[in-house]
Amino acid sequence: MAQIWFDPGTLTVSCGPDTVPLLAQEYALLRFLYDRRGQVFSRGQLLDHVWPDRYPDERTVDDHVYRLRRKLARLQQLAVVTVRGRGYSLRVAETPAAPNPSVLDADIRSSVQGLFRKYHLYGQGSSMLTLAAQQDVLGIEVDAFYGVYLRFIQGDLAWFLRTDEAPPADRLYWVLLFYAYLADPRDSLARFERALELQALAPEQRRELYILNIVDLYADTGQVAQAEARLAVAREVVERDGLTAGFAMPVALAELYVRIVKGDLDAAARGMEALERMLAETGYLREIGRFHLLRAMYLLRSGRTKEAARAVDTGLSVVRQSQNVPLLLQSVRQLLLCLDRPPAGQADVKPDAKPDARREALRRKLAAQREELEREHGYGELLGEADAMLNRYLT
Repeated sequence: MAQIWFDPGTLTVSCGPDTVPLLAQEYALLRFLYDRRGQVFSRGQLLDHVWPDRYPDERTVDDHVYRLRRKLARLQQLAVVTVRGRGYSLRVAETPAAPNPSVLDADIRSSVQGLFRKYHLYGQGSSMLTLAAQQDVLGIEVDAFYGVYLRFIQGDLAWFLRTDEAPPADRLYWVLLFYAYLADPRDSLARFERALELQALAPEQRRELYILNIVDLYADTGQVAQAEARLAVAREVVERDGLTAGFAMPVALAELYVRIVKGDLDAAARGMEALERMLAETGYLREIGRFHLLRAMYLLRSGRTKEAARAVDTGLSVVRQSQNVPLLLQSVRQLLLCLDRPPAGQADVKPDAKPDARREALRRKLAAQREELEREHGYGELLGEADAMLNRYLT
């Protein structure tokens, strides 16, 4: 199938050398149809899914389909087709059989993979997506891992649940992560522990789930002692296996989150100082965005809601720049959990004059952000499919 790349930050869709800019609802309509390609939807069904909070008529669907078809004329791989008497469907064409000769060049292949590794390290999701979208014209080939990873950072849960391009065993880890960002933390933790018990994952995925991913879920469910114990194991494994370059900062961020949940604000403040020094030397977008959002959680626990709201805006802006939808989902969910906890309070910290009103305003803003993400990617419908898949492979 053609390699199609969606960029929610710029509302564009790309295939090969061609990129098409769309309006917000055109993008939402195309993404909905793409995630359910081959299925047919009536006008009423499209209104319910793409315009759930508005009151347009069926003419709205026809108008958007008309404009979308005109714009997609540049992308011969995509076409919105009319199924008489039933509605609309998206057709995705096959890619040409003849590859660019440079795909076989070992030096180019090595250089491209090195570039992907650097972009991954710096959290430059947008750069990775741009490079992947141009692979046909540049004569390059995206490594299998990054082909999957790019689907992940785009938030494409539908692909992980429905694709035939990878067996379920290879998709299980990524579905577990999505589930953790969307479902009840207690249910997610049970799934993580079951996957570890069954050794259902590849060795590297199992290690990452064991020493890092599960730490946040222990904290989310109030099991701080278990989170701290697992962090101790994480530090030992990182040191023993020489993983400092890739894991030191994520482990430090996880430790900061645990301290914030625990209410140990002095230790959290020291952790933030250490992380600021680390980030000043690296400038990783993904970690910078995560740091600002954790700082917002620290400020909430300190009762400084006004400052927290500013930190939330900064953090969300950087995370969007990194083009990492799962990180956005995780952070918004944890911020909402943090708002459910009362400020830890310290003698030298004066709460805001009206903390309750500000906290509720921030809660509404974050809830709206979460609803927008769920609506854009169809997570409400997909969560049930994810639950069924995990039940099948973790039983």
